[in-house]
Amino acid sequence: MPKVELENIDNLNAVLTVTLEKSDYEPKFKTELNKYRKQANMKGFRKGKTPASVLKKMYGKGVLADVINEMLQQELYDYLTNNDIKILGQPLPSADQEPQDFELKTLQDYVFKFDLGLAPDFEVQGADEHTTFEKMAVEPGEEMIDEDLQAARKRAGERKAVEDTIQDNDMVKLEVAELDGDALKADGITSEFSLLIGNNTNEDLKQALKEKKQGDKLKIDILNVENGRGEDYARRYYLNLEEEDEEEEEEDAEKAFNNEFEATIVEVTRIAPAEMDQEFFDQTFGEGEVTSEAEARDKIREQIKSFYNSQAEALMSRDIQEKLLELNPMEFPEAFLKRWMQANNEDVDEETIEAEYENFEKNLQWSLIRNKLVEQFEIEVNNEDIVEAARRRIRQYFGGQSMPGMEQIVDSTAQRILQDQKQVEQLYEEVLTDRTFEVLIEKVNVEEKPVSLEEFEEAVKAAQAANAPAVAEEEE
Repeated sequence: MPKVELENIDNLNAVLTVTLEKSDYEPKFKTELNKYRKQANMKGFRKGKTPASVLKKMYGKGVLADVINEMLQQELYDYLTNNDIKILGQPLPSADQEPQDFELKTLQDYVFKFDLGLAPDFEVQGADEHTTFEKMAVEPGEEMIDEDLQAARKRAGERKAVEDTIQDNDMVKLEVAELDGDALKADGITSEFSLLIGNNTNEDLKQALKEKKQGDKLKIDILNVENGRGEDYARRYYLNLEEEDEEEEEEDAEKAFNNEFEATIVEVTRIAPAEMDQEFFDQTFGEGEVTSEAEARDKIREQIKSFYNSQAEALMSRDIQEKLLELNPMEFPEAFLKRWMQANNEDVDEETIEAEYENFEKNLQWSLIRNKLVEQFEIEVNNEDIVEAARRRIRQYFGGQSMPGMEQIVDSTAQRILQDQKQVEQLYEEVLTDRTFEVLIEKVNVEEKPVSLEEFEEAVKAAQAANAPAVAEEEE
């Protein structure tokens, strides 16, 4: 049987030597070659009767290489598994490994040498009640609750015509007529369109409109009604010009319109907040969940606290990760890992590997810590967890909002995602990491730290800024 020997160079590096003698692989080689013989249908020979010498000459080297490579990989896997040897990356052919020539005239013994990078042996420190972490707790003020309640009333409200001066978020219906100087242009273009007064409205136009009301007139530049809208948009959506009209105008320069139009404010509508009655409560919070303003305010308070609590846990998880990295320092076989990075990224030069190595090593350290915790706390991820993670990802595309018929779209899209093995692996890693942090938060000592919303938002910004360089590196 094959002979496998391990030589430890130091605590981080080892050399594994696999010897395959002729007697180890020859039976398998003959069996595989005989399969070719049974299937071969070569000119001049009956099917299955091609001489072994001919087949050996034509296919022998390839068959022998496949047989030896398969046996070699199996021996490597069995030895590392049976002896519980934890390695980093994969075995790499040793620098002094001589090229193998699969000679068929005289079958010989083969010796293969592999360099191994050994994973450090450690027990995770800091993953228990003796380690304390702070979790920020935002207590929503009455003003914040007021804003959310008013926003909910507006979402459930109806647009109604108003006659006072225009405000932000009003919908304004305009009748426009082309000007020639200060007078209406003879046979000029006329049209009608509605405009929502918001962030996208040209600032000068917005200020001019906010001094007006229904029935007033003003002069506007039709190409500067909304930011980022070009002439094509103005033609189609403000002036209601059909494609045929546009083609005629291109042929007849006299039909090109002027930018300046007189606009008459035909109608102004504004959302009237919904009354705080049972219909509003049921629509906003679910049927029967809330029956009064006081209960509505309590419900909103819970929702706000839940929203910020999830962010606070994300911030704390980041702190836990940094602390565990600090409490569990590791040594790594740097030279081996850089060789492994180069072998797996042939298009990347040594300078890039040197620049990325520190971040690579930190990610490797965290991966080893996480995997140790998964084993220690017996954390599992099943297929249903991955399916639900895919659904959750799709829901996020819709802003997390539930809409009629959306779950059918969510399910069908999730199933398409789950056909991609790479995405399945990503989802598995995400769920495993999330579950690891959930367990860690239960194991460590957590102390809540009351903070203002301003303090909390500053902490979130600081975390995002700290994470930005790492994200940029991953994208590159």
